[in-house]
Amino acid sequence: MLPRGWRLRILVGIDACPATLLASTKLKISNLSVRFFPEHVGPYVIFNSLACSAPSDVFVRFDADDLMLDGYLAVQLGLMGSALSPVIVQTWSIYVDAQGHPLQAPLSSGKTTSPDGRRSSGSDGQFLMTRAVWERMGGFRAWWCHADTEFMTRAAWCGIPRWVVPQYLYIRCVHLESLTRSKTTGYGSSIREAYARQIATAIESYSWGNPPERLRPATARCFYKGIIVQGKFVYGR
Repeated sequence: MLPRGWRLRILVGIDACPATLLASTKLKISNLSVRFFPEHVGPYVIFNSLACSAPSDVFVRFDADDLMLDGYLAVQLGLMGSALSPVIVQTWSIYVDAQGHPLQAPLSSGKTTSPDGRRSSGSDGQFLMTRAVWERMGGFRAWWCHADTEFMTRAAWCGIPRWVVPQYLYIRCVHLESLTRSKTTGYGSSIREAYARQIATAIESYSWGNPPERLRPATARCFYKGIIVQGKFVYGR
């Protein structure tokens, strides 16, 4: 259930994965739209591409392998109220393995979650934001990982409020191919450390009084679109 006055539209961006596209054709959700991107560009360019085509007052960034719990959207939208000023909202989460079992997981700070997988703080990758945030920030960098942390860092230096709901309202799945665990983009990988150095350099610049830049969103070509119509999946370019 959503608070009165809110309507939900679900956009699924598929990053060059035919198997995921096939799975999406079996979904029976009336407000679901699917976008297939034939070139592998990474999750942040995909989000930029979806957000640029969505006339929404609020954007929800959420990974496909995670799970919203009851109240995830309602609580955060209720906290926002009808305000459309720049604001980012998050909740606490529970980390699980690929089989859905809670686990103690490492965090980017070098610490870990509690043994039951509960993390009593927000994660950079999952959040709600008003359109005003998007208009001020201009989107994510076209990075393969860590672009959510860069986005949040830039937002903080822009003075955008970041609210965290102290409730465990989503499950975060950690597996060998997730961005934070894979050999290519996981914690300790060369590309993630290179991005971290860029973030550190930017923070130093901001601390000297240089304003955070507004990025022009890097987007990708959508090969075709799909939408559920009367219970059937329909493709359309």
